[in-house]
Amino acid sequence: MTGSSLAGRKLTMATQLMTPDDISQGLKTRRIGKKIYSYAEVDSTNDIALKLAEAGAAEGTVVFAGHQRKGRGRFNRKWHSPTAKNILCSIILRPAINPKRISQISLMTAVAAASTLRSEYDLPALIKWPNDIYLRGRKVSGILVDMGAELDLVHYAVVGIGINLNNVASDFPPSIRSLATSVKIETGKKVDRVKAAQSLLTQIDRWYRTYLKEGFDLIGNTWVDMSLTLGKRITAKTAEGQITGIPTGLDEDGSLLIRLDSGIIKKIASADILIQSKQGLLPY
Repeated sequence: MTGSSLAGRKLTMATQLMTPDDISQGLKTRRIGKKIYSYAEVDSTNDIALKLAEAGAAEGTVVFAGHQRKGRGRFNRKWHSPTAKNILCSIILRPAINPKRISQISLMTAVAAASTLRSEYDLPALIKWPNDIYLRGRKVSGILVDMGAELDLVHYAVVGIGINLNNVASDFPPSIRSLATSVKIETGKKVDRVKAAQSLLTQIDRWYRTYLKEGFDLIGNTWVDMSLTLGKRITAKTAEGQITGIPTGLDEDGSLLIRLDSGIIKKIASADILIQSKQGLLPY
């Protein structure tokens, strides 16, 4: 099912399928969403977007799905989402950057997703490094970035985004029910998925253009203002082992800076972060 084959099809209460026409109507972006694909069900929107990117699809191409059979997050965690309730999408970007700076794209997307929740629903969205979005201590959104690159140049980045919009508690597996939330749970209101998708694409368009024009500084500073991680005692599980300390900020490439108990500042580019809080650890 391609974007063109869905043209003219309207969002119905029966299918809740968001069509390219539904999403693009009234969308005022410059780069993001000029080409939109929408599917009722796929294995993974990232997988489809990766194939499109490899075939030369334009920057800003977006793939939406109502359901993913094999949705995944960071560290190959399964992303749980019932059919036609949430945002599941992947966006193709082509930033001319060194692969060592791909974390900047991840953090930029997190800022855009958190900004969407703040501006559209007046929710106190915070970011757990690098790109998980939390509402009142429970996860509402996850982001996964895949890329195709040479040693010193990114050819494309595929940014996968899942945002829980209309989940109720019973939609989550028991193992994560106390750790996850949705916009509906937090506001008590059903969310218009098309409007939410348009708002997300608008925010990503805005922040990505800022990144290309001005670099990472403003995005990094905004991420710091929205951070759930900085100043908290954390445990970071890295490929080299486990470390504990207090994050103090971001490095210029988007890596996390952690002050260890010894006083040494450790820079980490990839890790599973567990935040120590009154509710226990936040590993999800």
